[in-house]
Amino acid sequence: MILFNGPNTPFGRMALATALELQVEIENKVIDVYSSEFLDAINPLRQIPALVLNDGRAIFDSRVICSFLGALRRDERLVPRDDWDVQTRWSLAIGLMEASVARTMELRRPAAARSETVIKNHDRRIACAITGLEAASAELCTGEPRIDRLAVAVALEYIDFRSVCEWRSHAPELARWLGNETERPCLAASRPREAQNAAPAAR
Repeated sequence: MILFNGPNTPFGRMALATALELQVEIENKVIDVYSSEFLDAINPLRQIPALVLNDGRAIFDSRVICSFLGALRRDERLVPRDDWDVQTRWSLAIGLMEASVARTMELRRPAAARSETVIKNHDRRIACAITGLEAASAELCTGEPRIDRLAVAVALEYIDFRSVCEWRSHAPELARWLGNETERPCLAASRPREAQNAAPAAR
């Protein structure tokens, strides 16, 4: 199987880390999504990650890929289908990724084209998501590895990597947990090269 991925996308990293945790053998192929016209035939939205199976079928987006990998391994420990608390925290972590990526992209626009209103809306979503995850830290920070924990770790490391905001003073339990969690082999091995030597936002 081939996972078409980007160099720094948190969504692709979440899918790759899931495959590594479940020990599913895949080829992680990093591409430039903007110039990869071939991707249109795999995902009509030309978005990554996209997983191409051995029989040629394609699966996307990141959440579907992670669920597929869990089903492939018949492993509901990592991706429990009927635990709605885990599913909800996972959804919140994905929303945090989406807002963080969108904010980063907005700041890359020419200064005259940026919208301070849009940036503030992303900031509000990010702050509220972190507050919600901190409130759920007792569930997130204990027990076996699960997809909600993996997704939250990926989201928070992306925030550090892109210097999106200083979040640790507002989420001390998550901050303490993250230091150990990100040393899990699946997270260490999936960390983008650019992020490996990047200093995190103020600790």
